[in-house]
Amino acid sequence: MRDLVHDLVRLGFSEKEAEGYVALLSLGKAPVQVIAQKTGINRASVYHVLDALVKKGLAIVSVEHGEKMYSAEPPARLITHLSIQMQELEERRRLADGLMMRLQVFYNTSGTKPKISYIESVDGLRMLQREYEEMGEDMIQIVGYDAFLALRDTSASKIHQKELARQHRRVRSIIVTDRKVEFPDFPEMEIVVIPKGVVEIDGEMTVCGDRLVMFSYASGIIAVEIKSKTIANTAKATLELAWKEAKRFDSVRAGL
Repeated sequence: MRDLVHDLVRLGFSEKEAEGYVALLSLGKAPVQVIAQKTGINRASVYHVLDALVKKGLAIVSVEHGEKMYSAEPPARLITHLSIQMQELEERRRLADGLMMRLQVFYNTSGTKPKISYIESVDGLRMLQREYEEMGEDMIQIVGYDAFLALRDTSASKIHQKELARQHRRVRSIIVTDRKVEFPDFPEMEIVVIPKGVVEIDGEMTVCGDRLVMFSYASGIIAVEIKSKTIANTAKATLELAWKEAKRFDSVRAGL
């Protein structure tokens, strides 16, 4: 039962809603007090949970002998519920697209002051990755690979790599590690591997378009993004020099 509750929560249910729906599926039809006993949720809260399930179209209520009885709709209704959510999200996306031009009027892009953002969560990092996926710009970076593997969500990184590969984006990466490095989800990515004895870093620096983002992996994930064409170009020039030197070093090492 806990596995079912966990998966329903991942679909957007609250934990109590998930417990209530699973209980209804097993009980068939039951009054509030029986559902409260089955779930361990207090009676006052159960009413709110059942009302939420009814509104989502996943439960129905009837009256028998003056008492409210609740029963679950078939599990297939979950697909209907998710389809409705997807339609609502698509409508919000269309609304956001329509608002972009109007909102842009109020957004000062002509100023020279850089925009600085701090990211300290996995969700924030994935949102940042999505923004870079939508930019369509080439990327160049240097990564402390061992620290990256210790802290970053590799599944999210694979999704990011697959999307960049699908777009045929050019990504160049100087990877500092003594490990064997492979990117099966993005075989076209250009990489140069530099041993840790040559340089030691516990972070990452990436340039994409007018964005410079720097990660620290030393003690948890912390990222600082600077949006400035001038700063991004300066960082890119530095990384271009590092890329040429890394390629030269790799060629010399391969010849030994």
